[in-house]
Amino acid sequence: MTSLRQTAGVVTRDRMISGLALLMLGFHLLAASPLWLAPNLVLRAGHMLFAALIVILLFPLARTALGRMADIALAALSVVSIGYAVVFAPDIVVRPPWTLTASPFEIFVALGTVFVALEITRRSLGVMIPVLCLIFIAYAFVGPYLRFVDVLRPLAHGGVDLSEFVDQMYFSFEGIFGTALGVSAEYIFLFVMFGAVLQVAGGGDFFIAMTRAVTGTSRGGPAKIAVVASGLMGMMSGSSVANVATTGSLTIPMMKNLGYPARFAGAIEAIASTGGQITPPIMGAAAFLMAAILGIEYVEVVLAASLPALLFFGSLLISVHLMALRHNLAPLPRAEAGSTRRILAGGWTFLLPVAVLVVLMLQGFTPSYAAFFGLLAALATPFLRRSTFISADQLSAGVRSGVEGAVVVAAACASAGIIVGIVQISGLGFRFSALVTDFSGGSLNVALVLAMLAAFIFGMGMPTTAAYIIQATLVAPALIKLGADPLAAHMFVFYFAVLGQITPPLAVAAYAAAPIAGESASRVGWAAFAIGLPIYIIPFLFVLDLSLLYPQWTPDLAYTFLRSGVALFCMSSVIVGWFGRSRLAIPLRAGMFAVAVLMIHPNIWSTVAGLGILAGIYALQIALGRGHKEETRA
Repeated sequence: MTSLRQTAGVVTRDRMISGLALLMLGFHLLAASPLWLAPNLVLRAGHMLFAALIVILLFPLARTALGRMADIALAALSVVSIGYAVVFAPDIVVRPPWTLTASPFEIFVALGTVFVALEITRRSLGVMIPVLCLIFIAYAFVGPYLRFVDVLRPLAHGGVDLSEFVDQMYFSFEGIFGTALGVSAEYIFLFVMFGAVLQVAGGGDFFIAMTRAVTGTSRGGPAKIAVVASGLMGMMSGSSVANVATTGSLTIPMMKNLGYPARFAGAIEAIASTGGQITPPIMGAAAFLMAAILGIEYVEVVLAASLPALLFFGSLLISVHLMALRHNLAPLPRAEAGSTRRILAGGWTFLLPVAVLVVLMLQGFTPSYAAFFGLLAALATPFLRRSTFISADQLSAGVRSGVEGAVVVAAACASAGIIVGIVQISGLGFRFSALVTDFSGGSLNVALVLAMLAAFIFGMGMPTTAAYIIQATLVAPALIKLGADPLAAHMFVFYFAVLGQITPPLAVAAYAAAPIAGESASRVGWAAFAIGLPIYIIPFLFVLDLSLLYPQWTPDLAYTFLRSGVALFCMSSVIVGWFGRSRLAIPLRAGMFAVAVLMIHPNIWSTVAGLGILAGIYALQIALGRGHKEETRA
């Protein structure tokens, strides 16, 4: 009897999640359509309310009567506290900031919303972000007392009382309902749904099959399939871990069967899946936040990310190719790789939604407008041909899958809004910038290294979106203060927020790949870090030479791109230990590393010196390769 009751409860909960997912999709489609100009606060609060209710159903507290009561109480608190912002939005937006004393009920709904944000984040993403939020909340109230502690005195501030905290968190657009949640509601939800619907319709299988046909017959083909396919899939999903779980189940065994070591196969998949978040035209959620924070069009972020993304995947393909040469790995047979023409003929319709999205964005339409029509095209695509038809249940499952991914992002954005609000009201951003400036001695190069370390510390174990928001609030202003271009500074911290997914000790993308590879999580994590080391150079390259972010097709750009490519190639050779026709000895690896360092700086003389050293190492490698062959024959 108890078992039947539990089964009925699970079915009811699943139906409620599916129903709320469809309602949430309808709400956002209506808000993005020309039919309804949704007020900002209504859209953001409604988005958070749907997310809260779905997260509560997805991650119940406990399968007991007490747990169910707690979930019902949290759902009721969500409806009352967040729903208040929806119903009374016109009054809230005209409320004068920090001039009114909050009433007891206003304090209740504000603190209730803070609690809901922290709890749904804890349930969906773990304790890391809520704990960090609580530290910042404590800082808001104890800040004045830090002046009595010598080490913490630079961080002291004038203090925040309860009424100011409530105003900042709930009754302004600089707290929970701030930019982060706004971007999640206006852009991220629609783009996540776009990828989920396209994937459930068969678009993911089409892109993987196309990649297999194009790259599978080259040296180390399966690993190159993993790189390209994971980049394309990551571009649609925006989640490194989700991408590893989907494409990795195909590509990792394929690489192992070809002869790649298990840790290498898992590491390649983890890096490629992570790179999907920086791949235009559909980048990870944090890219939309970057555009909103900088006040620029999303297409500008896309254009700025294009060349760095080419360098990212080019570097990874080089590592794969060099590893294939070192282990003498054969390509896939043509019959197993498949026919490009046949695959394209069978699934070309999956390119239509992507084309709609790209064309509308390049024509200057807003991301939400482009995503709205792109999503409609994705919903219609499966029904254009009989071979791609899907059932209503399959489509509903795709919608639910997309919503489940989107609500996790919404929870992270709501909690990140707490941190951003406290940074602004306490002035912590200015104080942190001053500390970075002091530690760096006013040197941008030193500050970049400090910013990279800070990015790893702040982003450890966090999803990219939350990690970027924190770093954009604290770290990027310090770089801008020292002379970095604003877009370059934000792109720098964005890159390292993404790379945190493959950086030990909490390399979550690598940990997701480890079970598929049949290898320990730590070995895959450190392998991903080592193989990905050349990629860690890219943010320094585009900060020091802005032509990579603002591409104009001139000889200067060609010089910069080739110089950057040589730097990444040399670093990949150092990591893999192969160059020319033979293995790279330790002393020659040191020489290749020196070439990579010389190529990072845009100075022409350092480039000439680096190329000279590289030519000498290449000649020596050719000679060593010939000597090895003659010795083998003898």
